[in-house]
Amino acid sequence: MATLWDLMRDCIPDDHARQVTSRYYVDEVMAAPGAPGVVVDLGCGRGTSGSCLRNSAPGVVVDLGCGRGTSAALFRKHDPEVRWIGVDIGDSPEAGQRTAGGDPVVHYDGVHLPLGCGSLPLIYSHQVFEHVARPRELLAEIARVLRPGGRFIGSTSQFEPYHSFSLWNYTPYGFRRLVEEAGLVLEEIRPSLDGVALIMRSYLGRPPEYSRYWDTQSPLNDEIDQWARHGRRRTALVNLRKLTYCGQFAFRVAKPALS
Repeated sequence: MATLWDLMRDCIPDDHARQVTSRYYVDEVMAAPGAPGVVVDLGCGRGTSGSCLRNSAPGVVVDLGCGRGTSAALFRKHDPEVRWIGVDIGDSPEAGQRTAGGDPVVHYDGVHLPLGCGSLPLIYSHQVFEHVARPRELLAEIARVLRPGGRFIGSTSQFEPYHSFSLWNYTPYGFRRLVEEAGLVLEEIRPSLDGVALIMRSYLGRPPEYSRYWDTQSPLNDEIDQWARHGRRRTALVNLRKLTYCGQFAFRVAKPALS
């Protein structure tokens, strides 16, 4: 019987085993040479028609899932001149909380992106795919609009209770299968906060003290670190153990470059 290590070892990193969020890959991509200068946030509601994006420039980046539009600040931390554009479904409850004005927002139907084929170097998605009704079709659209060598970065849920019309939880292997069916490659996957913390947060009515675990090590992840130190475990195996029990995980996916 194949273990998770057998199925995922080539995309589990061995450099560090810190708990991360999707912001980890925003920082990585935006700090790299040739970072995109235009950001489209796919998930930020209350906008205009999609026609303005159909002939998007090669520098455009799509952020798939930032609801109220807060992701713009993450990108502008690296480049204050970033042009941020939101894309979201029209009835998104998170998008409905967005303040009118400011950065432009475009609506779409939840599957068909109003973007040209091979037009994007980067798509970002923070905790959205657990809410996507047709993930296979949307991943195929992501593959269509990414240029060869382009990347899809973000995070989604594995062990997270129902929240805000959520539909799915993904195992790391299940997410990999969906990504590969779309013709994409899962380059790397990292654990976020642990599933026990997420479950207890929901069970206890979301007490504010649990919010700190997105920025600091969550309890089970801290215990796994102690296990690793005691047994002098290899870093990749620490990541494997955290991924096995994580509530959310972050990912970096690529569209293969042309040969």
